[in-house]
Formats: sequence, structure tokens, C-alpha cells
Amino acid sequence: MTANFDKTQSMTKINSSASSINKIYFPIVFLLSWLGFTIFVFSFGPYTYNITGAGYFYTYLLLIHLALFIGYKVGLKSHGRLLRFKVNYLKTIEGVIVLSACFNILKLMFNGGAVGNVIETFNDASLSYEKNITGHFASVFTYLDMIFYPIYVVAITNAITNYKNLRFQYRIFTVFLLMLPVFSSIGSATRSGIVQATMIIFSAILLSIYKRKIILTMRRKVIAILAIILAAIAFIAYNSLLVTSRGGISLYNLVTGDPPRDDFILNEFISPEFQLIIASISFYISHSYYRLNKAMDLPFEGLGLGFTNSVFIMSNIERLTGWNGLFEISYGIRLDREDGVGDFGLFWSTFYTWIASDFTFPGVIIIIFFIGYFFALSLKDSLLQDNPLSIATFCVLFYFIFHFSFNNPLQDGQGLATYFFLPLFWFFSRKKLY
Repeated sequence: MTANFDKTQSMTKINSSASSINKIYFPIVFLLSWLGFTIFVFSFGPYTYNITGAGYFYTYLLLIHLALFIGYKVGLKSHGRLLRFKVNYLKTIEGVIVLSACFNILKLMFNGGAVGNVIETFNDASLSYEKNITGHFASVFTYLDMIFYPIYVVAITNAITNYKNLRFQYRIFTVFLLMLPVFSSIGSATRSGIVQATMIIFSAILLSIYKRKIILTMRRKVIAILAIILAAIAFIAYNSLLVTSRGGISLYNLVTGDPPRDDFILNEFISPEFQLIIASISFYISHSYYRLNKAMDLPFEGLGLGFTNSVFIMSNIERLTGWNGLFEISYGIRLDREDGVGDFGLFWSTFYTWIASDFTFPGVIIIIFFIGYFFALSLKDSLLQDNPLSIATFCVLFYFIFHFSFNNPLQDGQGLATYFFLPLFWFFSRKKLY
């Protein structure tokens, strides 16, 4: 009887906890606001994009975002689940921090990468960028990253959410791991690593606030706001450096070949130098929607069934079997060929474009629903228990959704391991509460 009473009391506590957190909508509202902003820039930014079937196109985007929200809302009804296996949480986190730090130190010693080009970027960003492009070749670390980058994500996300509980040496390792993607991105004269690190760090901090491991006092709120402002200024300054020195100064849209429109409202308030920065950022976050619209006009060539959204998968299937038929199905690849793009990835296509090759454009709506659903489940699991896998998955899916408007993070082996297999491993590690 006592055991049953304890179990009932424990479940009452869990249900009470779940009830108190079932209305956390900020993560999905933040991400939907961001995605909405990218569409706003596409529609009303400095560049004019001529699209076909505008009503159908915008209705489709609305349905995608609605599916994401509904999936998240349904997922919030979960009470959360525990891990199937028991772990000493703090020791596990300390272990993966050390493992990740040792691997990255070893990688720097033997491979170097772009980290050593940081100073060169500020002297000549075009040279750093050229080295990054021409220096990509398969090495043992390319394949090891498929194993160790997911470990890195588990380490860094859990280290941030439990930073105050870490011993001093592990805090030092955490700072080192946090700086790596930033310096690597600067050293290659790119933005993606900085954006990725920022979103994953932001989501981890957000989760630690929900878990009450960070209490937002007024002083901390002021510090946070100032830090965000300073980071935004630094990113704009860095972006300005890339725009003006990496590939030459041009206001023309690289996809359409058109100049910015003369009636863009911000032109009346900003200098010509800043107009270039605004145009660059606008192109960065908007041209993928134009390519999505073009993809929707391409003929249907068959279903990829999960294989045509990733260049890594398609390339390896071709290498192993000699068959390249998947490239004829992929909307992303066909767009590159139609645009005469020599190298994959020069221009971006939305995640929706890539996944439509696998499940059709209507099927994308269902896929997005489940991503929203799993996003909410990972949040509920993380709040119920210090679960290293659910915490990492929440942060990974946060960035994944943030990245919808750009491209497909599953393109390479490292991305596939991190953004697909890590969440999959988390999902199958869950067990029912009772």
C-alpha cells in the first residue's frame, strides 16, 4: 500500500509539473515569427521576385507554418517521458565534454581547418573564403565528424543548461567548445557557423530558463539585452566585411540578375554603404523562396522516399551502385542544373524544396507537422528530467526549424548524423512514465 501511495504521489507531482509547463509557446512563436519575417523580406525587401501562382504559393507557406504550430501544440499535451536506461547525468555530461574537447584539439593539431585563418579574414576575406572552398577534401576527420559532431552538440547544449553545476575545468572546456564554430566560421569567411552556434546556444539558454537553472533577475535581463545588442552590432560589422571584401561589391541579385528596386522604403533613411549590407542580408534570407516557387513549377519525376533530400545520400548511392537516378528526382539538384550552377550549394533552396522530392509538396506539410510535434516532445522530456538526449534534441530541432527558410541541414554526413539520427536515437530511448 505504501508503495502504491508513493507511486501515486510521484505521478501527481509529474502531472502537476507537466500541467504547469504545457503552455510554453515562446519557442514556436519565436521560430514562426522568424520564418514569417523571412517571407516578409522576400515579399517586401529590396529585391523584386517574379513568382508564379502567388495566391497558391503563399497559401502553401501558410499551411506549412500552421502545420508546424499544430504539431507543436499537440506535442505539448505529452507529460514527457524518461530515459529507458539510467545514467549519472553530471558525470555523463563531463565525460562527453572531455571527449569532444579532446577530439577537437586532435583535429586542430592534425587538420587545422579554418581556425588558423581568422586574422587573414580581417585582412583579406576573399582569400580565406577561397581557401575554404578549394580546401574541402575528404579526410579521416570528415568521417569522424559524423560520430563526434553529435557528441559535440550533446556536450555543448547540456554544458550550457547545467553550467553552474560544472566544475571549473569543465567550464573552461565548455568555453573552448563554444568558441570553435565562431572562429572556424570567421576563418572561412562565412556566416553559417556563427548563426548555427548562436541558435543552439540561444535555445540551450532558453531551456535552462524554463528548467529554472537560470533565474532572470532584472540585472540579468539588462545584461542579456546589452549582450544581444552588442552581438548584433558585431555580426552586422562582420557581415559588412564579407560583403565589401569577400566577393566584390554588387547590388545586383545573384539569382535573378536584377538590381534592387528604387522604391524600397529603407533607402530613404540609410546611407549607400548600409544599403549594400541590407541588400546582402535580404538576399541571404530570401532568395530560397524564389527557388521554392520555381521548384513547384518543375515536373514531378518520382518519389525519393527519404533519399533525394540529401546530396550525401545520393552521392554515396551513386558511388556504391553506379546509379544516379536520384539526382533526376531531386528538386534541389534540378534547380541547380536549370540555373546553370556549377557547384551544389552556391544558391539555396528551402528545406521544403528538398524534402518535397521525397514526399511531394503536399507531403511536406505532414512532415513539418511531425517536426513540430517532436520539437514539443523534446521540450517536455527535457523539463521532466535532466535527459542529455532530449536537451540536445530540443536545441537541434530549434536550429533545424530556424533553418527551414535557408536549406536542408541533412545535406552532408555530419548534418545527417546530427539532425536526423541524434533525434531518432532520443526518440527510441524514451519510455512511458507508467
